Amino acid sequence: MNEELKHYVDTLHKVYDTGTNNHPEHNSNPDYWNILLGDIQTNKPIGWNGLDFGCGKGRNVTNLLSLTQWNRVDGVDISIDNINHNKANYEGQNSNWYLNNGTDLSELKSDEYDFVMSTIVFQHLPVHSLRIGLFAEIGRVLKPGGTFSFQMGYGDMEWGNGHGRVNDYYANNYGVGGSNGSDDVRVSDSKQLTDDLEKLGFEIKGIEIKNSWADGGHPQWIYVNAKLK
Repeated sequence: MNEELKHYVDTLHKVYDTGTNNHPEHNSNPDYWNILLGDIQTNKPIGWNGLDFGCGKGRNVTNLLSLTQWNRVDGVDISIDNINHNKANYEGQNSNWYLNNGTDLSELKSDEYDFVMSTIVFQHLPVHSLRIGLFAEIGRVLKPGGTFSFQMGYGDMEWGNGHGRVNDYYANNYGVGGSNGSDDVRVSDSKQLTDDLEKLGFEIKGIEIKNSWADGGHPQWIYVNAKLK
């Protein structure tokens, strides 16, 4: 790990180790259910393994478990407070909780998951090289044919200058002083994401751009559904 990335990851730990909000207000977003979790809502797969990348205090994992009969739904997060919270509060739930090191998913097995989701996470990581590495790691832990469904901030780069610094999609801003909106990244063209994912062996199955939900930092959100070839 280079020194710039090490400094950035150390900053993330300082920001997030005290935990995050569970953001229950996002359960009221219809796009969350109909787009981000649309495959699960429609197809009701049985016996799958699922993963929430950036699981926070467990909201998405619990929501996924409510939709169908999974084998297991796990969560991975950079915050030790969040992981300890989930281990203590979801003891009877069919989930494993993994503390993430901030740079890869080395704590997870390859070819383990049928479905990986992530929301309100990647838009807080303004380091393109890190995101590419994490996308590749998500591909590693997915089974062939598995689905990656996620969301990021989207829109005109000039929008909302008063809401914190917004970085270009390809920026590698290692010098952030915080996260959760203070130093975000924004997608300004869906091709930025699709090009990166296709290079990593994903096939794009769907893209939708909608108004953001309870997010003053971005005018719109982009939802991506990708399948590992």
